[in-house]
Amino acid sequence: MLTVSGLTTEFRTRVSGVRAIEDISFDVPQGVAVGLVGETGSGKSVTIRSILGLLPATGKVIGGSAEFDGVDLIRANRSQLRSIRGRRIGFVAQNPFGSLNPILSIEKQFANVIRAHRTMSKADVRAVALERLESVQVRGPERVLRGYAHELSGGMAQRVVIALAMLHDPPLVIADEPTTALDVTVQRQILDLIDGQISAGNRSLLLVTHDLGVVAQYCQRVVVMKSGSVVETGAVADVFGDPRHPYTKQLLAAVPPAPWSRAAKEVTGA
Repeated sequence: MLTVSGLTTEFRTRVSGVRAIEDISFDVPQGVAVGLVGETGSGKSVTIRSILGLLPATGKVIGGSAEFDGVDLIRANRSQLRSIRGRRIGFVAQNPFGSLNPILSIEKQFANVIRAHRTMSKADVRAVALERLESVQVRGPERVLRGYAHELSGGMAQRVVIALAMLHDPPLVIADEPTTALDVTVQRQILDLIDGQISAGNRSLLLVTHDLGVVAQYCQRVVVMKSGSVVETGAVADVFGDPRHPYTKQLLAAVPPAPWSRAAKEVTGA
């Protein structure tokens, strides 16, 4: 579905270029959820934005490729990227309020995303938007459509963003730390929702996270990054069960035991 090979990105300064990621390579197979993990600053988000052509003006991909559906996204022109993003690749960003336009109604934003790739009447746009909002368990979808982003809670705003990302039934969804900005009580709901949407459509998922527990529960494969490089990749069961790289071992050792595990030990005396 997605093959990334030798991806290298620099950020330009007044003096020189700073290498943010170097020689990044991994695959996202059809119908598989892949977790991209590493501590803050390891280059996860830079990797995603390099693939999608969403780097700021100071960033530039200087090497490598990211082939999706026969197209190298790194060398694709603006028109090609516009036809793929949204329609063939759905993107769920870290901050839902940064993804939604504060001065446009939610219904208008659905219309913009739909009409970027196909012609549809206002009535049909509304029907599709309501259907998608209901599919991500938004309560009062009619009210939400009439409203604006600032009227939504963080969890509700992320549900709207997920609905927008799924509008054209993309075969690949990329989610960049989709629960970081949310209350801890809502995070599990959003992850379950994304997992359900992926499974229902036999889609591929590239999930960026620093939480190894999330990867263990929702992903089949994992890519471990450190300091802008990939240090280990493979099936989740293999990498977590028998980590080869010292950094992966450190990450796993740093994961605190789940509260229910501690409670069980206290009860049983184990």
